[in-house]
Amino acid sequence: IIQLMVGRDLTDRFPPKTNKPGEVLLDVRNLTGKYMPTCMDVSFQLRKGEILGVAGLVGSRRTELLETIFGIAHHQSGEMYMHGKKVENKDAKTAIKNGFALLTEERRATGIFGGMSIQFNSVIANIKNYRKGLLLSNAKMKEDTKWVIDSMHVKTPSQKTHIRTLSGGNQQKVILGRWLLTKPEVLLLDEPTRGIDVGAKYEIYQLIIDLAQEDKGVIVVSSEMPELLGICDRIMVMSNGHLAGILDVKDATQEEIMRLAAKYV
Repeated sequence: IIQLMVGRDLTDRFPPKTNKPGEVLLDVRNLTGKYMPTCMDVSFQLRKGEILGVAGLVGSRRTELLETIFGIAHHQSGEMYMHGKKVENKDAKTAIKNGFALLTEERRATGIFGGMSIQFNSVIANIKNYRKGLLLSNAKMKEDTKWVIDSMHVKTPSQKTHIRTLSGGNQQKVILGRWLLTKPEVLLLDEPTRGIDVGAKYEIYQLIIDLAQEDKGVIVVSSEMPELLGICDRIMVMSNGHLAGILDVKDATQEEIMRLAAKYV
């Protein structure tokens, strides 16, 4: 069935792991959100070139954790350090300036501008870089959109195509490309393969591993434990807003992840 869907054999569900985590990139210390329910007293480190998974049951506040890191949800206490220097993401604009990018869970509701073109969806987060006096540089926007389409392997007739006409996988690739144009160091990906066919999932996995190979830090929230075990280096498990534990993928099992996920329920 998979072969008929994607037009080729998928002998391996996940690409080879070629990234190698390095020095600490992001240090999160005792992060607590301001408005309940939210994450509480969460501390962890993210390394350059690392893919850090976030597991947990529904209601474990995984999304809230990413939103608090990115600054679209206010934090009550806690600190974050990038390259050893304190950073404070007061809002999305500040977070982007500080080198963060957030791919949201609900792609159609909060990720894409459905009635707009692929070009608009590609450049919108980086719009300040296209200013040419009072106008925008159309040539530069075309150039960057071409980069998104080519590097993300987006299947589309043209840059002017409305993004809502693309498949879910191609929409997700455009959003990833949009964020890469902002040159982030930390990517926060919330359910990046939800609603995507198995062939496109493999391509998204490969893109994530390629990003880690470029020394970016990637945090991936997923409800699919095989996915986390297949592409991540470590998995931190959230339980009712608390960090229940962090597991090395080499030692992790689905049973251990579920045990930690129920720790504070």
